[in-house]
Amino acid sequence: MTDIRTGFGYDIHRLVEGEYLLLCRVRIPSDKMIDAHSDGDIVLHALAQSLFSALGLDDIGTYFPDTVNETAGMASVLLVEKALKEMEKRNYHLTNVALAIQLQSPKLADYKPKIKESLSHILALDEERIAVHANTGEHLGPIGEGKGIACYCVTTIVKD
Repeated sequence: MTDIRTGFGYDIHRLVEGEYLLLCRVRIPSDKMIDAHSDGDIVLHALAQSLFSALGLDDIGTYFPDTVNETAGMASVLLVEKALKEMEKRNYHLTNVALAIQLQSPKLADYKPKIKESLSHILALDEERIAVHANTGEHLGPIGEGKGIACYCVTTIVKD
């Protein structure tokens, strides 16, 4: 029987005044930025969380606590690299990624292809195996009021 696993990741951050949003290493012009201990790349946070989840491992805070100076300002791609190494050690490979970014503004439609391309490069995964969706908060709650951003990620991994 094939060993197929599904992981789920989620992250949410406050938005503060700034010049751009960083989403999967793509800089998106904005008058707000993500307030975070690391570089705040919420897409990569949710992705790493999802990969750790699929492997049955602890959350990203276990490996990269936001209470230590060593992780301050850290590039979020390092979280994903750690998750990929853990996956490789256990003889799994990634087959699918589905992302949903929730943000009132700016609109992300024009940036979704760049986010997908960046993810494809980071993960060495064909773009056809990556879905990037963007939704607003419909002016409800902190996301809809423009005070926050959230990202949900589902991944599928298969044992080699």
